[in-house]
Amino acid sequence: MNPDAPSLARGEALLRHGTGGDAVRSAEPAPAIQELGALAGFGQDWTSCSARASVYLFDSYAEASTAQVRLMKQVPEGKQGRGTVNGDWLIWATADATDEAGRDVIERVVSAFAGEE
Repeated sequence: MNPDAPSLARGEALLRHGTGGDAVRSAEPAPAIQELGALAGFGQDWTSCSARASVYLFDSYAEASTAQVRLMKQVPEGKQGRGTVNGDWLIWATADATDEAGRDVIERVVSAFAGEE
């Protein structure tokens, strides 16, 4: 699969749905696209809390799922992290472990990305 404009637009729309009216900034995906073996990706962080979301496009659902499992095993101490797969897209969201607002953001964006809005 080529990471073409319609594919990227879908991933951006899924994340935007979970972001709602929150103030966010564009950010590099963390970890980097190449580190996960993704085709493309993008990220954002929130100005009101420590939440950060990274979205990755893979060749398949299986590859995205494998990356999600890997990330769940690598959540740094002092952080909370959660992700979900939607087709060949993976969203990975993190925040400081004690950040309640960040926890709420994670839940909201992961749920929206998973289609549980």
